[in-house]
Amino acid sequence: MGQAWVVVFLEWRRPEFLDPKYGCRLLALRALWEKQKERTLFLVLGSSRAEQGFRPSLLALDAAPVTLHDPSGAALIPMQAPSRPLFYNMARGGSSPLLYLLTLHRLLADGIHPHVLLVEIFPPALVAEEESAVVNKPTLRDWPVLRRYPVKGRTWAFWLQDRLLLWYKYRSGFLAWAAPQWLLPHARWGENLWDSRSGEWRVIGDNVSAAERLRLTNDAWRRYAPSLQHFRIADDADHALRELLDVCRAQRIAVVLFLMPEASVFRGWYPPDALHQLADYLAMLHHDYGVPVIDARRWIADWDFSDGHHLLSWGANVFTRRFAKEVLSVRALGTQ
Repeated sequence: MGQAWVVVFLEWRRPEFLDPKYGCRLLALRALWEKQKERTLFLVLGSSRAEQGFRPSLLALDAAPVTLHDPSGAALIPMQAPSRPLFYNMARGGSSPLLYLLTLHRLLADGIHPHVLLVEIFPPALVAEEESAVVNKPTLRDWPVLRRYPVKGRTWAFWLQDRLLLWYKYRSGFLAWAAPQWLLPHARWGENLWDSRSGEWRVIGDNVSAAERLRLTNDAWRRYAPSLQHFRIADDADHALRELLDVCRAQRIAVVLFLMPEASVFRGWYPPDALHQLADYLAMLHHDYGVPVIDARRWIADWDFSDGHHLLSWGANVFTRRFAKEVLSVRALGTQ
């Protein structure tokens, strides 16, 4: 019974324990925003591409009130509270439209109401799969959403395993809470992996050898090329993305959809029919919801990728500055 009460407490009050990728950044974001709620809050949702490639720390904190544009039509996106912007990256590896939706519901329940969501479209995550999805870090409060989508039994097997082995699997979390000075520096992964001021990925590489780039690109080919060759928008991915856009409309949250840069080798894995389907789908979302769609796939040179689709630090800097200038119309800081 005691463990059940601990689980209930952690599920609702200490999210950094059971899903540190979400919870650690939530705590940092909450601390930032509570001191400056007059600012316009921009949150990034996306895959590991955006997690590594979108760098809020490069955007000037003393910028003038933000102007948000749709470059394709030069239309100003209506915003609830124009003011100096606060950008935070909540993207995470292994994301999908369903995980975006879960993250948005969690944020709203946790008292974080963004003014603008910058939502990455990761094409492989839109592809129909033969089996249901797996969510690796579900919580009970995700159940109202997850029950409407086909998820594998392993999703709840992971949940049960985590709770039964709570004291062993989350021992470093308990230690960080009770006696953080006892943790070795490398074990404080919540601090080491993300910058608490911006949510961005800390360990992005500066360069990669030709041999390592080839190995990583071949691994990306094995993971994504087969699904891109049989590209078809999955009904559940479409449903989750549209539900997210519906929630944003109801909550008066502006949305920008964007595609992250890809190297020419990765772009070559899309057959013509896949490109047509993707373009038609994004045009339909733009029509149905009035959201701008930013296609940044060709923005960055090939040598600024580690594996054809994850940006190295220089590429991430160039992408973020261009996005700030062309989409957000905010000032970018100098080289860091």
